[in-house]
Amino acid sequence: MSRWPGNPKREHTTFGGLSRGALMSRIRSSGNLTTEIKFLSMLRQSRITGWRRNYPLKGKPDFTFPKKKLVVFIDGCFWHGHNCGRKLKPKTNARVWKIKIETTQKRDRRISIELRKNGWHVVRLWECQLSKRPDASMRRIVKFL
Repeated sequence: MSRWPGNPKREHTTFGGLSRGALMSRIRSSGNLTTEIKFLSMLRQSRITGWRRNYPLKGKPDFTFPKKKLVVFIDGCFWHGHNCGRKLKPKTNARVWKIKIETTQKRDRRISIELRKNGWHVVRLWECQLSKRPDASMRRIVKFL
């Protein structure tokens, strides 16, 4: 995919006048409170053990259960294009965001297929599922364990 159109260092956003580049650099790809940290606390609360983080697998799964060959990805609704009813459609540069999100979805599918071919069970949980139905999310994990 091509780079972001325009100059991200000069382009200003509505977030405190930050440049696009400065804003995007503040978005964390791991350790997010609404996704990974929430799921981490759910695992600990449920006393589920045997998981690892930063396990060296294709696609960088958020949580891996090596002995059970289970990987868990926790996807943010906006970044991975979940159609969950929340108002997550970008208002500016919609075409560019659409392409970026579609590319992310294709990558997610490709990685899931490759991991399954190598004998891994793949579970993808959505950010909104962890908030609205945490018990259902945990049941999906317990099902494989």
